[in-house]
Amino acid sequence: MEKRPYEFELERIKALIKERGARRVGLQLPEGLKTVAIEIAAEISKETGVDVILSGNSCYGACDVDEKLARIVDILLHFGHSENPFRKHFLSEERTGAKKECNSFGNAFLSKKRFVLEENYQEKIIFIELRSTVDINPMVESAIAELKGDSVGLVATVQHVHALNEAKRVLNRSGKKVVIGKSHSLKYDGQVLGCEFSSAMVPCDEILFIGSGSFHPAGLTLYTGKRVIAADPFTMQISVFEPDELRKKRYGVIARALDAKSFGMIVGIKSGQFNLSEAIALQRKAAAKGLDAHLITMEEITEASLLGFKVDAFVNTACPRLAEDFVHFNKPVLSINEFDVVLGERSWDGVWQ
Repeated sequence: MEKRPYEFELERIKALIKERGARRVGLQLPEGLKTVAIEIAAEISKETGVDVILSGNSCYGACDVDEKLARIVDILLHFGHSENPFRKHFLSEERTGAKKECNSFGNAFLSKKRFVLEENYQEKIIFIELRSTVDINPMVESAIAELKGDSVGLVATVQHVHALNEAKRVLNRSGKKVVIGKSHSLKYDGQVLGCEFSSAMVPCDEILFIGSGSFHPAGLTLYTGKRVIAADPFTMQISVFEPDELRKKRYGVIARALDAKSFGMIVGIKSGQFNLSEAIALQRKAAAKGLDAHLITMEEITEASLLGFKVDAFVNTACPRLAEDFVHFNKPVLSINEFDVVLGERSWDGVWQ
């Protein structure tokens, strides 16, 4: 079998299956890795004798666990992400908290039985980070030519975060001062998600992102206001993201919503994106301003899924990583901060704070 670009930790997986006596195992992979799903499933089944069930649903991150599959398997292997503390928060605060019981005095209390069920559910989910086996140094050396400043904030997805110290040494040899920031909530220093960029909020002239795709670097430049150079070790391509260009697109969406009189508050019902309390709070704020607002639940936010609702604009309380896609929607789709601008409660520059 040819060498894989990621470490699938198959020996660890086989040991876990044996240790837990699992008979049925679920596999969930992000879109870009579904091409190897059959191969991985076949190998696990052959080596362990378990029944393997593949998730065919979308997977946007560690917050997006296939809960329905998790409930019918003994172990769910979630590939490509590190464990996300946000998801635990949403499960405990939103899903469990929303299903309170009442005693004879009418006081709410959490069901002990449900708490135990949630704990058991969490134990089923195993995160396989898929560390890259590709040498990132050639791409870091290529990126140096694009770096204009003297100081660089260095970040990566979880697949490459283990190689950041080596990348730092390469950049140091070229005379660059390098900062690898600490994340407020993620597992590793320098790690970023499509919705969490705290490790990039460091004193630097620009940012070097190691990873694939555009939504991470697009989010980085939007929220930091800094130029981002993205180096993809797999495609060997360098891309440059400028904040002014991307921010203008979002300002355009806000401007289109200024005259809106009715809003749909989108509540994501994917496991780690459920934020009902925030959506209700926004609905009440809108009502206080004399605006009409309605709560709408959905898993996938697409233009087609929004077309039937007769409102002027939407506010997204689910995953913010699709903001760039929303630019092209027929009706404005705002972030929570952008909605505050429409309400006159936040400055235009304050959108990114």
